Amino acid sequence: MQGGGIEGLASAARQRMLLAGMDESQVRLVESSGKVHPRITIVAPIDGVIAELAARQGMTVSAGTPLFRINGLASVWVYADVPESAASSVRPGALAEARTPALPGIVFKGKVSAILPEVNPATRTLKARVELANPNGLLVPGMFASLVFEGAPGGSVLLVPSEALIQTGRRSVVMLALEDGKFSAVEVEAGAESNGHTEIRKGLEAGQKVVVSGQFLLDSEASLRGTTARMDDPSVKAGTGATK
Repeated sequence: MQGGGIEGLASAARQRMLLAGMDESQVRLVESSGKVHPRITIVAPIDGVIAELAARQGMTVSAGTPLFRINGLASVWVYADVPESAASSVRPGALAEARTPALPGIVFKGKVSAILPEVNPATRTLKARVELANPNGLLVPGMFASLVFEGAPGGSVLLVPSEALIQTGRRSVVMLALEDGKFSAVEVEAGAESNGHTEIRKGLEAGQKVVVSGQFLLDSEASLRGTTARMDDPSVKAGTGATK
C-alpha cells in the first residue's frame, strides 16, 4: 500500500510539472537528478518577434497571466484603407498583391480575410484586413505597403478621367461635348475610382466626348441648370475621355 501511495504522489507531481509548462525532457531531468531545478526553459509555440514583454525578474505570476505577446511572421496582416466607392469590389476571399518601398521589386501575395464594418468619416474609407504570406520573414510590423486587389469578375467597364467628374453635392455630372462646339451637362452614376479614372455605371456611352479641362465650379443646382448656355464658348477644350 505504501509503494502504491508513493507512485501516486510521483504521478501527481509529474502531472503538475507538465501542467506548469515543462516538457517531457525537463520532467525526466527532474526524475533522473532527484532534485528541484530553480530555473526551467519555456519554449514558445511559434517563432516570431516579441511585441509585448510583461514578465519582469522576481515578479510573481498566477495561472493565466500574460507574460509575452509574440507575433509570428510566417504570415502577416496588413490593414488597407479602401475608398468607400471601391468597397463593393473588395470582398473577403479576394486575392491581393502588396508591394512596399522597403523591398523594391518583391510582390507579396495574399487574400482579404475581413472587411471591418465601419467607415472612417474623415477619409471615407473602410478597413480591409489582408493576410499575406511572408516568406523569409521579410515583412515586419510597422511597414507601409501598397495593395492591388483582384477585380470582381465581370465584363468591361466605362471609364472617364476623374477630373471630368463634377460633384455637386447631390449629383455627379460630366460635361458632354456636342457638335458645333456646344456642351451639355449629363448626370451620371459614378463607381470605383483608380489610377486617375472613375467608373461610369449609368449616363454615358462608349465613344462620347467629355470635357476634361477648362471646367468651372458648379456651386448650386441653379448654376448647373444654366450650364449649357454658359458653355457655348468654343474656347473650352474638350477631349475624348470615355474609354472602354
